[in-house]
Amino acid sequence: MAAQTRRSELAVIAAADATLVVSPVEKTVLERAAPDANVHVITNVHEVHGSQRPWSERKDIFFVGGYQHPPNVDAAIWFVGSIWPLVRKQLPEVQFHLIGSKANERVSSLGGNGVQFHGFVKSLEPWLNRCRLAVAPLRYGAGVKGKVNMSMSHGQPVVATPAAVEGLFSKPGEDILVAQSEQEFAAQIVRLYQDEQLWNQISTAGLENVRKYFSVETAQLGLQSLLKSLM
Repeated sequence: MAAQTRRSELAVIAAADATLVVSPVEKTVLERAAPDANVHVITNVHEVHGSQRPWSERKDIFFVGGYQHPPNVDAAIWFVGSIWPLVRKQLPEVQFHLIGSKANERVSSLGGNGVQFHGFVKSLEPWLNRCRLAVAPLRYGAGVKGKVNMSMSHGQPVVATPAAVEGLFSKPGEDILVAQSEQEFAAQIVRLYQDEQLWNQISTAGLENVRKYFSVETAQLGLQSLLKSLM
């Protein structure tokens, strides 16, 4: 199936005047697979909302994902089973909010021990504006993760895996914190949750990242470049 999909996609790319991808990582892949293709990066587009509440008026942590997508199921189970207990030992008063639609029983049963499973919610604003930070513990997947963009656009710092920051143009330690192992991920959460100065730094830099790479204005420039290449 993978080989057939590759053949089909490359055939469409060869027949098209231009191809749009969502990240520079995908553009690099196509530079090898289809070197003659006219490829442009038009990535996620987000309004920059800004932070609605300061560090001192926020609490708790959250993760959001559509659970029809296997990487989100794996992320939720891995985080709750292997990372959250390490965080809970150091931050026993903190709650972890698990949000998203189409959850199977493996995900919906994760509630308890400081984990609150909410399932589908009509709006993410309460968690984006009241939780101190978000997590993106994705161990596999591709493309640009809108959940991370969304938190950053609200000035909400994120702790993420390397897989979750693909295509984000991010600078680990400046506009996001990145960790791979369970122990490192938990340590970064505790550090960011407790350090107001670091939280403010990541929040501000995250907003600038969205303005620079994912704003409406940036998308307009990308589309202008695309149209000029077709003239």
